[in-house]
Amino acid sequence: MKVYPGLLIAVALTTTGASAAVSPAPGAPPYTGEAALRFPQPARVGDLIGRQVLQPIEAQHVLGRVAGFLRGQDGSITMRMRFGGVLGFNTRLIDVPLGATAIMGEYVAILDVTPKQLAALPTANDAAASFLPVDAMIRVPIVGPFH
Repeated sequence: MKVYPGLLIAVALTTTGASAAVSPAPGAPPYTGEAALRFPQPARVGDLIGRQVLQPIEAQHVLGRVAGFLRGQDGSITMRMRFGGVLGFNTRLIDVPLGATAIMGEYVAILDVTPKQLAALPTANDAAASFLPVDAMIRVPIVGPFH
Protein backbone atom coordinates (compact mmCIF):
# COMPACT_ATOMS: atom_id res chain seq x y z
CA MET A 1 0.00 0.00 0.00
CA LYS A 2 1.26 3.48 -0.82
CA VAL A 3 0.84 6.34 1.67
CA TYR A 4 -0.13 9.71 0.25
CA PRO A 5 0.85 12.33 2.86
CA GLY A 6 -0.91 15.15 1.03
CA LEU A 7 -4.44 13.76 1.51
CA LEU A 8 -6.68 15.49 4.01
CA ILE A 9 -8.24 13.25 6.70
CA ALA A 10 -10.32 13.40 9.84
CA VAL A 11 -9.63 11.18 12.82
CA ALA A 12 -12.81 9.30 13.72
CA LEU A 13 -14.03 6.64 16.12
CA THR A 14 -16.54 4.06 14.99
CA THR A 15 -18.21 1.41 17.05
CA THR A 16 -20.91 -0.97 15.98
CA GLY A 17 -23.21 1.18 13.87
CA ALA A 18 -22.05 4.54 15.25
CA SER A 19 -19.56 7.12 14.09
CA ALA A 20 -18.37 10.37 15.60
CA ALA A 21 -15.84 12.75 14.08
CA VAL A 22 -13.09 13.90 16.38
CA SER A 23 -11.47 17.27 15.85
CA PRO A 24 -8.67 18.92 17.82
CA ALA A 25 -9.80 20.83 20.87
CA PRO A 26 -9.49 24.64 20.74
CA GLY A 27 -5.96 25.62 21.74
CA ALA A 28 -4.72 22.06 21.08
CA PRO A 29 -0.98 21.55 20.53
CA PRO A 30 0.11 22.10 16.90
CA TYR A 31 0.95 18.43 16.26
CA THR A 32 -2.73 17.47 16.39
CA GLY A 33 -3.19 19.23 13.04
CA GLU A 34 -0.40 17.15 11.49
CA ALA A 35 -2.75 14.13 11.38
CA ALA A 36 -4.66 15.94 8.64
CA LEU A 37 -1.68 15.34 6.36
CA ARG A 38 -1.71 11.53 6.74
CA PHE A 39 -3.95 8.80 5.33
CA PRO A 40 -5.87 7.03 8.18
CA GLN A 41 -6.77 3.35 8.28
CA PRO A 42 -9.30 1.65 10.54
CA ALA A 43 -7.70 -0.22 13.42
CA ARG A 44 -9.24 -2.25 16.24
CA VAL A 45 -8.22 -0.85 19.64
CA GLY A 46 -7.49 -4.32 21.03
CA ASP A 47 -5.05 -5.02 18.17
CA LEU A 48 -2.94 -2.00 19.10
CA ILE A 49 -2.71 -2.55 22.86
CA GLY A 50 0.70 -3.87 23.88
CA ARG A 51 2.50 -2.74 20.72
CA GLN A 52 5.86 -1.03 21.08
CA VAL A 53 5.87 2.72 20.51
CA LEU A 54 8.81 3.97 18.43
CA GLN A 55 10.45 7.34 17.88
CA PRO A 56 10.23 8.25 14.17
CA ILE A 57 13.94 8.49 13.41
CA GLU A 58 16.22 6.13 11.56
CA ALA A 59 17.35 4.38 14.77
CA GLN A 60 13.68 3.99 15.85
CA HIS A 61 14.21 4.01 19.62
CA VAL A 62 11.50 2.28 21.67
CA LEU A 63 9.71 4.89 23.77
CA GLY A 64 7.22 2.61 25.51
CA ARG A 65 4.14 0.45 24.89
CA VAL A 66 0.49 1.12 24.07
CA ALA A 67 -1.67 0.65 27.18
CA GLY A 68 -5.04 1.68 25.70
CA PHE A 69 -7.07 4.45 24.08
CA LEU A 70 -9.30 6.95 25.83
CA ARG A 71 -12.03 9.39 24.86
CA GLY A 72 -11.86 12.67 26.76
CA GLN A 73 -14.84 14.67 27.93
CA ASP A 74 -14.28 17.00 24.96
CA GLY A 75 -14.53 14.03 22.53
CA SER A 76 -10.82 13.87 21.74
CA ILE A 77 -9.07 10.50 21.59
CA THR A 78 -5.71 9.88 23.20
CA MET A 79 -3.37 6.91 23.26
CA ARG A 80 -2.36 5.86 26.77
CA MET A 81 1.22 4.62 26.78
CA ARG A 82 3.72 3.30 29.28
CA PHE A 83 6.55 5.77 28.75
CA GLY A 84 10.22 5.55 29.63
CA GLY A 85 11.84 3.17 32.03
CA VAL A 86 14.13 0.25 31.31
CA LEU A 87 12.80 -3.23 30.47
CA GLY A 88 9.34 -2.20 31.64
CA PHE A 89 10.47 -0.91 35.04
CA ASN A 90 10.07 2.72 36.17
CA THR A 91 7.59 3.56 33.41
CA ARG A 92 4.82 6.08 33.83
CA LEU A 93 1.50 6.37 32.03
CA ILE A 94 1.04 9.35 29.71
CA ASP A 95 -1.67 10.25 27.20
CA VAL A 96 -0.62 11.20 23.66
CA PRO A 97 -3.12 12.77 21.22
CA LEU A 98 -4.16 10.27 18.56
CA GLY A 99 -3.18 12.84 15.91
CA ALA A 100 0.47 12.43 16.92
CA THR A 101 0.50 8.65 16.32
CA ALA A 102 0.70 6.35 13.31
CA ILE A 103 0.85 2.61 12.69
CA MET A 104 4.15 1.38 11.29
CA GLY A 105 3.80 -2.34 10.63
CA GLU A 106 3.68 -4.10 13.99
CA TYR A 107 4.64 -0.90 15.83
CA VAL A 108 3.08 2.46 16.68
CA ALA A 109 5.16 5.54 15.90
CA ILE A 110 4.96 8.88 17.68
CA LEU A 111 5.09 11.66 15.10
CA ASP A 112 5.67 15.37 15.55
CA VAL A 113 6.47 14.98 19.27
CA THR A 114 9.99 14.64 20.66
CA PRO A 115 10.92 12.39 23.59
CA LYS A 116 11.60 15.58 25.56
CA GLN A 117 8.03 16.78 24.87
CA LEU A 118 6.68 13.34 25.85
CA ALA A 119 8.62 13.48 29.12
CA ALA A 120 7.02 16.87 29.83
CA LEU A 121 3.48 15.47 29.48
CA PRO A 122 1.70 15.00 32.81
CA THR A 123 1.16 11.56 34.26
CA ALA A 124 -2.16 10.15 33.01
CA ASN A 125 -5.34 10.89 34.93
CA ASP A 126 -8.40 8.66 34.46
CA ALA A 127 -10.83 11.18 35.97
CA ALA A 128 -11.39 13.14 32.73
CA ALA A 129 -11.57 10.26 30.23
CA SER A 130 -13.01 6.81 29.61
CA PHE A 131 -11.24 3.84 28.02
CA LEU A 132 -12.46 2.74 24.60
CA PRO A 133 -13.55 -0.90 24.42
CA VAL A 134 -11.10 -3.32 22.78
CA ASP A 135 -13.55 -3.94 19.92
CA ALA A 136 -13.89 -0.22 19.08
CA MET A 137 -12.52 0.89 15.71
CA ILE A 138 -10.39 4.02 15.43
CA ARG A 139 -8.73 5.59 12.39
CA VAL A 140 -4.95 5.83 12.64
CA PRO A 141 -2.53 6.90 9.88
CA ILE A 142 -0.11 4.32 8.49
CA VAL A 143 3.51 5.27 7.82
CA GLY A 144 6.47 3.43 6.37
CA PRO A 145 9.84 2.84 8.06
CA PHE A 146 11.88 5.98 8.71
CA HIS A 147 15.13 4.78 7.16
